[in-house]
Amino acid sequence: MSTFNKLGQLFSQKALRSLSAGVAVSSIMLGLGAFAKPASAVTIAGYELNETADQLLATYGNFTTSGGTLQSVLLDQDVATYAYSFTPGAFVKLGFSNGVINALGDDLALFDLGIADAFSVTINNVQKIYSTADTGYSTGGVDDDIINVATINLDDFGIASGGFIYDLIIGLDNKTPLQTVPSLAVIGSLNGRSVPEPSAMFGVLATAGFLACQRKLKLVKKA
Repeated sequence: MSTFNKLGQLFSQKALRSLSAGVAVSSIMLGLGAFAKPASAVTIAGYELNETADQLLATYGNFTTSGGTLQSVLLDQDVATYAYSFTPGAFVKLGFSNGVINALGDDLALFDLGIADAFSVTINNVQKIYSTADTGYSTGGVDDDIINVATINLDDFGIASGGFIYDLIIGLDNKTPLQTVPSLAVIGSLNGRSVPEPSAMFGVLATAGFLACQRKLKLVKKA
């Protein structure tokens, strides 16, 4: 067999092995869910939430719920379930296991029902007030409550671009002129961690294998 044929055969074998490795790694990552949307992703009143709060870390006040425990109504993804409190200084501290990233634009959405109200939000000891506005959606069903939303940009709290928060305090005692308080239903992140699409990652892995094979081929030629 000529040297040229041997080099060609070597190249083919190396390329095949590199491509196979790329396929294998891609399959493993897919199996681990690296490319899948988070299981907690949900769309509420036209807002796509990457995930919703999944931890109730602290509370203060006496709360009324739509039914069920305070934890269940605040951590589920059902906008029709809610909690409110008339206790002065009432708050809940909610957490996100995966964190919320400060990306471009708004990063969080807080939903309440009925008359538009206002939440106080505290992050890293910085407190801001956010008023909710009608989304144009309602919960449907027997109550058919109006769904309101307040969106939050983590820039407001001095969080660096690309930085994360893992918890926040939501004050529930901000009364409107009509003496209503917010009925907190859902809080979720509007931005997720950036993860390549499966096809893109496959291409990266295959290209890396191809380039590695070319390098080895050059070394063989020099030898």
